Amino acid sequence: MLLRCLLLLLAGSAHAKPQLTWLQTDWPPHQIVSGPFQGQGTFDLLLQQLSAAMPQFEHQTRLVNLARLEQAFLQQEPALCALGTLYSEQRAQSRLFSGPMAVGPALAVGYIAGKLTAHPAMQDNGADMHKLALDRALTGAYQPNRLYPDIIEPLLQHPDTNLTSHAFTSEVNAAGLLAGNRVDYVVEYPERMQYYNLLLPQAAMLEHRAIVGANVASVSYITCSTDEVGQAAITAVNKLLPKLWQQAEYVQAMQRWLDDSARRRLSTDLQQLQQQALMQLKPRPDDAVDTGN
Repeated sequence: MLLRCLLLLLAGSAHAKPQLTWLQTDWPPHQIVSGPFQGQGTFDLLLQQLSAAMPQFEHQTRLVNLARLEQAFLQQEPALCALGTLYSEQRAQSRLFSGPMAVGPALAVGYIAGKLTAHPAMQDNGADMHKLALDRALTGAYQPNRLYPDIIEPLLQHPDTNLTSHAFTSEVNAAGLLAGNRVDYVVEYPERMQYYNLLLPQAAMLEHRAIVGANVASVSYITCSTDEVGQAAITAVNKLLPKLWQQAEYVQAMQRWLDDSARRRLSTDLQQLQQQALMQLKPRPDDAVDTGN
């Protein structure tokens, strides 16, 4: 009897599916972990489609903050994946990248309508971050522990910067900081600001300006650990993406929180990335074409 049970256990183990853990963060409107739109984030919807199309894995999720997500990959924890990561050569040393997963607007400067329109930093082609961040009469806000374009990163460490660190989550409303006059501007993705604005008792009138020297669109990827399960997951994802990019449901989920003007601005980049997905091109450093963390 004992031998029979042992054989059954071994047989079951031999056919067990590899377990894959998807790291998630409180990152609305891409991953929404609480509130009236819980589970309706861009990446939430894309993960539902990916998981259903990858039945060869047992899928589970783990909620972490941005810093812990980065640490998990740096420490080479096994069988991990995450959605919506921006590519960098440094990150590619500790994790595997898929082909392009999604495209969205790049980081921009958000502020109360009319407040900074006449500021010297506001040029015809966008906001000059150097002039804006070094103006001691202003206070800006940014989200720590994520990848920023080269034009912004040095300003975060500059001794005279007016940029202050805020961990924007479902509990810390970036639009609320502007509406409450706690900061003058926020460096953030427009769709995130629009989501936060929806949650305010009374929506604020917001304006957004592109950042001079950075791109106007942002491409994100799926990343997985470098172990055997992570490699298998990336292989499966790369086989799926060319098909998913051609499905209306996938594109609709990707654009769930974009307004019509953002969709029009991104139409060319979207078409380009659909072609890249079909060709299964590898990711490359590209701030401009910089939805993710």
